[in-house]
Amino acid sequence: MSKYQLPIVASDQMPLVELDVMNRVHREEVEIINQLGTLLINGLQSKPDIESISHTVMAWIDHTREHFEGENSMMMEHGFPPYPVHKGEHDQVLLRLEALQAQWLRDFNLETLADYLFIEWRNWFDNHVRSMDMVTAQFLGRFIR
Repeated sequence: MSKYQLPIVASDQMPLVELDVMNRVHREEVEIINQLGTLLINGLQSKPDIESISHTVMAWIDHTREHFEGENSMMMEHGFPPYPVHKGEHDQVLLRLEALQAQWLRDFNLETLADYLFIEWRNWFDNHVRSMDMVTAQFLGRFIR
């Protein structure tokens, strides 16, 4: 059995928060993640499609940047008290993704990218949504529907 299992996050098992807008953005990200996971597994089993993987990594980072900016904006607009902590985690993850992309474009190492995606990112996403996003959505739910 491979250490890489699809889907990385099953859309029907994705942790949900109180705000539909946040759930929708998370669902979009999960779709991109699962597409990338499929490309990586296929690449590890045969000839990798470097162009498609590179394109999907870029789409993932662009989506993540917009995702985080949207959440950061809502937190600032409504005075979410732990905004600096939540934004700080967003900033760290985005820096990690950008470094991962640079490394990918340097050496096209499928295992490095797959390890991050299937293990590190998967664990982070689940923990982040179940903790920071859950609390943030409960707070923002008083202002946004």
